[in-house]
Amino acid sequence: MKTIIKKYQMPIFLAMTLIISWLPWYAGLGAETMNMGPSIAAFLTVGLIGGFPEIKKLLRRFSRIRANVYIWLFALIGTAVLYITGVLIYWLISRELPPFTMIREELHLIPLYLIFVVLMPWQGPVGEEFGWRGYMLPRLQGKYGPLLASVFIGGFWSFWHLPVFFAELGVIPAMVESVGFIFFLPYTLGTVANSIIMTWLFNRSGRSALIAGIVWHAATNFWAPVLLSDSSLVAARQGIDLPTIPSTLYLIVLAVQILFASALVVTTRGKLGIEKNS
Repeated sequence: MKTIIKKYQMPIFLAMTLIISWLPWYAGLGAETMNMGPSIAAFLTVGLIGGFPEIKKLLRRFSRIRANVYIWLFALIGTAVLYITGVLIYWLISRELPPFTMIREELHLIPLYLIFVVLMPWQGPVGEEFGWRGYMLPRLQGKYGPLLASVFIGGFWSFWHLPVFFAELGVIPAMVESVGFIFFLPYTLGTVANSIIMTWLFNRSGRSALIAGIVWHAATNFWAPVLLSDSSLVAARQGIDLPTIPSTLYLIVLAVQILFASALVVTTRGKLGIEKNS
């Protein structure tokens, strides 16, 4: 039985991820349960394959903190630079800027928000990254190379988000309402681009799923509401927060991510930093 599970571990992981994530979502338990699905599925899969030793091996990928200071800086603020680039392009086109509500009115609360984004297991970094960068990336990259692995993970990552497109409230449903379900296409391209960037960061950081997974993912989730939307922590605490991002700005930011990821593919000839740590 264990041999069969090991042979078909990737399809088993993918199926468990969707089941664990989607069924509670449709049962009305909310996004919190959905966001923990990939990590739960990863621990179950490696546990079935090799028990506690395989679980420890998965955890070790998140204990690697030794990396060049520039890699750490990129993981922490690289996504902010991409967002700011998108904001500047948006300003040149529309002569408008996001409201920057958190920066202007709630600067003292931002450190608490960062802690929430990083540590709460129902947020993306911890709830997802043991699956995406901890389990999937090392296995797929070793078999198919970094570029194909990134495209596959990004594509599945986007598909995994599909229930969010049918939610009643949120930034993504607002985009679907604004431009139609065709938005799933640029969203998927942006997710694949983000996956490519994270693979490059994974390889350049000594294959640290902590830096390339949790830190980058947390930075992405942190900087987006701070720099792009009208999010308000005070309004959220009062239960009336409905953050929005202008559709044009959202699409521009996705385009910036795609262009940057494409530049990484070209400049590394598709190796995405793997030659540095092979």
